[in-house]
Amino acid sequence: MSAALPGRPGRWLLAVAVLLIVYGLALQGIGRESLWNDEAWTAWAVQPRDPRLTLERVRQDVHPPLYFLAMEGWTLVAGNSETALRLPSAWAVLIALVATYALGRRLFDHWTGLIALIVLGTASFTLYYAREARMYALLLALAALASWFYLRWRSRPSFPRALIYALSLAALLYTHYSAALLIASHLLHALVTLRKPRLGWRGLIPYGVAALLFAPWLPIMLAQIRANPSGPLAIPVPTNLATLAALVLILTSAHPGLTALPALLGAIRIFDRKHTSAVLLLVLWFIITPVALLTLNALVAPVYQVRYVIAILPAGALLVAVGLRSLRLMAVITPRLQTALIAALLGWLAYTQVAMFREFWSEKSPWQATMQRVAESRQPLDLIITDFAPISPAAYYDQRLHLRSGFALDLSWRLHSFGELRPLLDRFADAPSVWVALPINTAKTWHIAALLDQTRHIAYRDSLINMIFYRFDLGNSDDLAFQFGSALRVRRSPDAAQQFFVRPGDLLCVEIDLEPLQSLDGSLSAGLHLVDLTGNRSLAQHDAGLGTAEPGQPLAFDPCLTIPSDAPPGAYHLELAVYNWATLERLPVWEGADATGWGDVLMLAAVDVLDG
Repeated sequence: MSAALPGRPGRWLLAVAVLLIVYGLALQGIGRESLWNDEAWTAWAVQPRDPRLTLERVRQDVHPPLYFLAMEGWTLVAGNSETALRLPSAWAVLIALVATYALGRRLFDHWTGLIALIVLGTASFTLYYAREARMYALLLALAALASWFYLRWRSRPSFPRALIYALSLAALLYTHYSAALLIASHLLHALVTLRKPRLGWRGLIPYGVAALLFAPWLPIMLAQIRANPSGPLAIPVPTNLATLAALVLILTSAHPGLTALPALLGAIRIFDRKHTSAVLLLVLWFIITPVALLTLNALVAPVYQVRYVIAILPAGALLVAVGLRSLRLMAVITPRLQTALIAALLGWLAYTQVAMFREFWSEKSPWQATMQRVAESRQPLDLIITDFAPISPAAYYDQRLHLRSGFALDLSWRLHSFGELRPLLDRFADAPSVWVALPINTAKTWHIAALLDQTRHIAYRDSLINMIFYRFDLGNSDDLAFQFGSALRVRRSPDAAQQFFVRPGDLLCVEIDLEPLQSLDGSLSAGLHLVDLTGNRSLAQHDAGLGTAEPGQPLAFDPCLTIPSDAPPGAYHLELAVYNWATLERLPVWEGADATGWGDVLMLAAVDVLDG
């Protein structure tokens, strides 16, 4: 590897111009979309304005603390609006772009660095996390910076350079645990390419210092792993061909020919003695992290999420740049035509990467708009019953929009049984309007809505993800009407305003009348479960196929559940789900003519199990 000579002023101006253009893409619409769950967690984690409390909240999570501590300091100055929370990520991407350009220029030449800057800056992967209030853009920036410091250290392994490199490695580890795999790629590259007399014990100094700096957090990391033996709190992704294909599509913006082929052409340059060490570094950097994560995911625990590989993006962009620059070696066309071909391919690649953004990264759920409509429709003296988890987007926008100003009843502090809810609601029997802003995955939401529906009519309905926003006014009742997708309508069933009392050993039978809205081909089954208030423990269940039926033909589902003889006394409730028995995919639950979403399970009557 050799450092490139300083470029002419025109080249620097071109690099700055390109940097500003691609950075403008990263900033586009940065505050337009609402926060989603993970970003709301970030806002909650830095809310105390006290580093000790922030650290305590992070300790209970599955990530290290550097990003959150930095965000706490930033929000003290800038506030916690969507734009303020996301700007540090955009700045981190800017650093990553500059560092990637510098890497390309140092390892190869100015034009390789410039091409890599364009490839990285227009990648949908980069653009998405430039606009997200999470640590992944910081991980991307530190990966590029640490690689730059690695090259400086290995070219002249002085103590100051070793210390700076070690600090960058420690910062990586304090940002995301997957960074250990990037560090492993650096170490492996050093072991392979540095001469043994030059390596010696001094070659391990940066890694030892980084380990010492990370040591105070190591017990906490191990405690996080013990507390989450099934991996991070995300939907597990299996290690299979579909997962690998999805990763390739995201990394190539669904155009493998435009990126994978140039990257492969760049990787082949490893056989060019002049660039063997440089290309080997990029290949190790690009391969080790995804391969190791997918292997751990298959053999140890579900630790893979596609965002965890973001640190490899600079290496991929540089390999693509090296591959495109290799077209200069073609002897069958003129140099001017070679330049035009490279420019055309690069332009098309940049365009397709930006154009494919929404194919991979859907818009975030409109929490602000949804809750803004409720805030504008509600009068301060209208009672609103709420349950906002403190780490949720709903809680974040409640603080911003003051949805609970005026007359509000907060039920978020614990689960409530059916027996507690009726007398609670009786206190507000004369209130002209009662709003509910409640999560659909708790039984109390269904009980409250059903009880209100007995004496009121629905004057406002909306839902988003796991929350419903309804207004019940005095007057005509029994408006709630549920169906399972476009397949079945619930004609009659025990509703959530009913209560059964049973004892261990009893047989609990219910009658549920369904009406097909389309022809049923025998692929659907129904399952009735008796679960506790948390929804995590099932006491009894009955599953059966629904058979075939034509639209409008009554369809009875009359299950009986045997209450186990060892059933603990307490409050339970019935849940009904309809699913495809071959795929186990549940049908969504819709309410009303507007098909307001209520999740994928219909919660029915309350059941109290008495002492035997």
